[in-house]
Amino acid sequence: MKKIIALVLALVMVLALVACGETTTTTTEPAETTETTEPAATETTEPAAEAGGKTIYVLSPSPDHGWTGAVGVFAQEKVDEINAEGRYKAELQAFATPEDQIHQIEDIIANNDGNIGVAMLPANTDVENAIQKLIDAGIPYTAADRIIPGVADGAVSNIKYDNIEIGAAAAAWLTENGLKEGDKVVVIEGDGSSADTDRTAGFDQYLKGEVAYNGKTIETPWTDLSSVTYSGVTGWNPANSQKFFEDYLGNADNADTKYIASWDDGLSTGVFAALEGSAVEASTKEAFLANAPFITGCGGSQALYDIIAGTDYHNYTCAEQFGGIMSVTYPPAMIQTTIQALIDYFDGKDVVKDNTQSAECVTKDNVANYKGFE
Repeated sequence: MKKIIALVLALVMVLALVACGETTTTTTEPAETTETTEPAATETTEPAAEAGGKTIYVLSPSPDHGWTGAVGVFAQEKVDEINAEGRYKAELQAFATPEDQIHQIEDIIANNDGNIGVAMLPANTDVENAIQKLIDAGIPYTAADRIIPGVADGAVSNIKYDNIEIGAAAAAWLTENGLKEGDKVVVIEGDGSSADTDRTAGFDQYLKGEVAYNGKTIETPWTDLSSVTYSGVTGWNPANSQKFFEDYLGNADNADTKYIASWDDGLSTGVFAALEGSAVEASTKEAFLANAPFITGCGGSQALYDIIAGTDYHNYTCAEQFGGIMSVTYPPAMIQTTIQALIDYFDGKDVVKDNTQSAECVTKDNVANYKGFE
């Protein structure tokens, strides 16, 4: 009997030891897993939790060239800044055509989880219906530059420069430099968007005495604008501006033209390219440049700022013979203000719905105070 009791006790002790070994194994394995996974989970999820999981979609032109290209560069810079900060997530979606942007908006709406917003530069009025669907879906959006009137009231904020004022600024500067009614003047236009048509309207209205620039109106309003030649749509493309001006000076009678207003700095350089090339008769170019012509641009291109300053003509040596060159401010960095407005909205701050900036004339006298985009 004593032997049986001893055997039972021995078995109990063995089982107890085995049980202790199993308990040790099950408690150490989760501890090892926790040590390797907890830091990564904290780094990736905590900022999103603090920000409520908000995602900002930035719809911007492809960062390829010119003013719209610079918009894309500034947009990417702001997106990187947001993601590095970690409170919100930001994603840049570049578009090349209005159809691209419409599809982007449709995809955003289809994947709406209630925690998203859109900061955009509308391609043109073709995207109006898509933006209305964005509004109907309850997705907050901010817009830059090409404000579409039909959906402007539905935006959290509309950030733009006064394009009427930009056109008026160009007309005022040319007038200050001798432009008078009956003089030949060329207006090189953009893409038919509101930014473009408003600039032309502002130019015409200033000449007719209907609007002021910098608090002043023209001394003698024009009653006839028949001496103004409008390029029509160039798509903001310098090559198209060059072709237009080559055709314009293809008529030697236009060599006496002294005043040019273009709605983009790149369009201004297109004029210089036409004068540097061989498509225009040498005698016509000589006669045109002998007038010491004046030209305006818009946008803030560092290349044109260099030409205005006379520090680098970027192979456009003809620009040295111009009587004056001016560019109206229209900084592509406004897209960053547009993105920030959406962040401020998410943060519960007051946001101005109609945020219109003032245009300034950059000339040889003040160009040193401005930094352009490359």
